[in-house]
Amino acid sequence: MIEKIIADGQPGAGAAALDIAIKVGLAHGGWCLESDAIDARFALTPLVDGTAALILEKAVGAADGSLYFTTGLKNTIAEEAIRKAAHRLGKPHFVVALPHGHISAFTASREIAEWVVEQRIKTLHVDGDGRSADFCAKVGGILEAAFFLAMMGTGISSPLASMIENERIPMPIVPPRTLDAALDHLERTLSLKDKTTIANMVASELVSLHFTLGDYINRHFGLHSGDSELLTDCQRRSGRWTLAPEDAVAVIVRFLWERFRENYRIRIIK
Repeated sequence: MIEKIIADGQPGAGAAALDIAIKVGLAHGGWCLESDAIDARFALTPLVDGTAALILEKAVGAADGSLYFTTGLKNTIAEEAIRKAAHRLGKPHFVVALPHGHISAFTASREIAEWVVEQRIKTLHVDGDGRSADFCAKVGGILEAAFFLAMMGTGISSPLASMIENERIPMPIVPPRTLDAALDHLERTLSLKDKTTIANMVASELVSLHFTLGDYINRHFGLHSGDSELLTDCQRRSGRWTLAPEDAVAVIVRFLWERFRENYRIRIIK
């Protein structure tokens, strides 16, 4: 997990990253030019005869990996400099393009956290080419969520994959008879990591649960029996009296997502 953040403290992604480090209690630091007006809270080391290139080289070299936030409009000189430095020093680097369009900020956080876990990154170097207040707010929120997701452990890139592997969720003795009972069962048995993952998805991403959570519901909730009370309740709650069993799965997932969003959603503060 992330233990320290390194950045140059310049307005933009670097300053946003150091602000988050201070907020969540991470060690932080980096280097800056002696002439730079940098917030004293960042505790950066000034270089008397330094250059921007030297600061970048030291930061990439001192970190276990570099994370670069870009506006996505073009490949900037700074982005290319980090890529070359990371390659030269044998360090991993990851680029996040903002905005993400239909992909949620949580998804970006999840991708970063997965990379951090896979690369075993403890000291993270952060930089970026955006300077607007909105850009910085997004960077800060995404980084904060990524920190907590990485702290939660591995498996975050494949939501509920463990539901297929080894059937870790036990089969209910009696299939739930109502939609609320089905939601209660899933909330009790899913891990906090799984619940948080579902809560922070956007609606268009719910289809990715079809082969994990959907498969579990299909096999264990009795929707395909001839007299399923759960199916009848799903029809009633959705207002679709011709709802088929396979479509009832989507109704259950949707209601579960709405419940989890109330209780398990990571709030990305702007």
